[in-house]
Amino acid sequence: MVNVRSASFTVRGTIQQLRNIVLGNPLPSSVSLEHRLPIILALPVFASDALSSVAYATQEILLQFKETPTSPINPIALSYLIGISLAIAILIVIVATSYRQAIHLYPSGGGSYSVSRDNLGVLPGLVAAASLFVDYVLTVAVSVSSGVENLVAFFKSLQGTVHVSSMTISIPVLLSVALILVIMLINLRGTKESGWLFALPAYTFVLMLTLALGMAFYRMLTHSWVPIDAGQVAETTTHTLKAISLIVILRAFSSGCSALTGVEAVSNGISAFEPPEAKNASKTLLVLMILLLVMFLGLAFATTLFHILPTEGETVISMVARESFGSSQIGTFLSLLMTFATLAILMIAANTSFAGFPRLLAIVAKDGYSAKSFANLGERLVHNQGIFVLTGLSMMLIIMFHAKTNALIPLYAVGVFICFTLSQFGMAKKASKSKGKGWQRTFALNLFGAVITGIVAVVQAYSKFHEGAWMVVVLLPLLVLFCYTIHRHYTWFDKTMTILPSDYNPLSIPPDPILVLVLVSSDIHRGTLEGLDCARNLVSGRKDSELRAVHIEVDPEKTVRLRTKWSQLVEPYLGYHIKLDVVSSPYRLITEPILEFLDQSDLTHPNTRIIIILPEFETGSFVTQFLHNFTAHRLRKMLMDRPNITIVSSRYFMRPKAWREGRGGLTY
Repeated sequence: MVNVRSASFTVRGTIQQLRNIVLGNPLPSSVSLEHRLPIILALPVFASDALSSVAYATQEILLQFKETPTSPINPIALSYLIGISLAIAILIVIVATSYRQAIHLYPSGGGSYSVSRDNLGVLPGLVAAASLFVDYVLTVAVSVSSGVENLVAFFKSLQGTVHVSSMTISIPVLLSVALILVIMLINLRGTKESGWLFALPAYTFVLMLTLALGMAFYRMLTHSWVPIDAGQVAETTTHTLKAISLIVILRAFSSGCSALTGVEAVSNGISAFEPPEAKNASKTLLVLMILLLVMFLGLAFATTLFHILPTEGETVISMVARESFGSSQIGTFLSLLMTFATLAILMIAANTSFAGFPRLLAIVAKDGYSAKSFANLGERLVHNQGIFVLTGLSMMLIIMFHAKTNALIPLYAVGVFICFTLSQFGMAKKASKSKGKGWQRTFALNLFGAVITGIVAVVQAYSKFHEGAWMVVVLLPLLVLFCYTIHRHYTWFDKTMTILPSDYNPLSIPPDPILVLVLVSSDIHRGTLEGLDCARNLVSGRKDSELRAVHIEVDPEKTVRLRTKWSQLVEPYLGYHIKLDVVSSPYRLITEPILEFLDQSDLTHPNTRIIIILPEFETGSFVTQFLHNFTAHRLRKMLMDRPNITIVSSRYFMRPKAWREGRGGLTY
């Protein structure tokens, strides 16, 4: 008697150990509250996208003042920058305030989807959800591509390609894919673990940008600054004579509104916060709003102060850092640190999507508009399937667009402003219906925000339509249609499978007779005997049962050997209780003769439940397992489509594997 213990080093056990090392040990549901996020960790998890948008929003405003794509930026852009930035700041306050209201009214999460669904209807809700899904995927692709492009700009050696087999793959694409996989693994470890890992780069970026803006303000007070290209100031006067069209200002405003992307993520992930969830989520969003206002307006102020216009080789934020910190050794070091902090926040901006996408998908799944398995929590209390879907889609975009940010940007941010618009219309409608205290102010605030974000969505879709935004416009209705199709299936499924007390219940009548068929190969081996023993147990004690074995004869010579072994190993024990049927197959077919045999059985055994035993093997190694059970797999797939058939897999373990430590063992 040998007791097989879990200390045996099987391949599967080794894989499980490696998985636990990489992802961590499985967590019980009872500790879920311990893995919720405090505000200090929730901010880097849910706000990295919004914080990173500050790094390029000001630059996006200035870039819209190019007369042609190849011409330099009109210096008059600096005259409009502060005004446009103030208008965007007001919009940030309106949108953030609206989502803070939504957090308290919908504490279970869902953000724009929940607000739109409950107040505007299912269709607007699904449009909001689809818009967010698209935006989350694009956020990962854009932020990772942008971060890798900045990294490649520092290390020129990373600009080449590598040859894998007969394919040529660019190094930036490989780096982008690798970075997405790293972020995926971090998030699979759990929300709290990702919070600790992403806190350092997020807070470093906030600290360095705040320090740079503080130095810029100090230089203004002490008059210790010199504008870049001061000679352009006189040139600006000439340019002011040229009329700036309203469409240019609207495009600059809508491009700068990219500073709002990611604001909605907090309202989607309320369930990840420590109790009281809604209160902590609201505080986190308030802190995020304040940080956005300070950094965005501060950057616009510093850009105007130093007369900074972005160039092909340097970004606005790096130029502001260089001018603020100065050219001393300490200043150069701080500028370099600012650059790497910007690079880090751009790279981890994708984490906002990994925090928001799976939770929103889970909420949609609970409503029956997505596969319900997306609502399930994994071993580490995160929605694994949603994380895998986001990873796969974002990697596909990276590969399709060759990790080029300029190719992905036109698709970006259109969806998020659609959900902003729907959410605020929903909040305005809810305020007008409830007519609670101060409802007029809430109604006016949300309605105004909805109109402005709606205009931004239209301007972005129009201005970027031919550059790629048409794909988003086409994709959204397709996603909504897909959600409706899933919901229709679940509705049909529930209607078909739900049993009422008045419905027919098969348990209310005596059981049907059973016919148990054991499919026997050309030899009697241990797996065959295991299957026969399983069949014997099924019919034991039932007088209305019949036990038969079926062999499809492909080689008559092997059938002779089969009958000999049958008489030696089976008949002495089962005797007349079982009959061996040999069905000839002159064309060496397996499945067709079995189907014909079952057709005959249906005729000779009407109103009988047929149970088919499929003997299979477990070799104990995934390396050799694929060498067996091909016929059983084919038969199972074929028989699964046939009604009134029950299939039983009888598995013989050639190398019995022990259970895990603490769960006992197998004794032989």
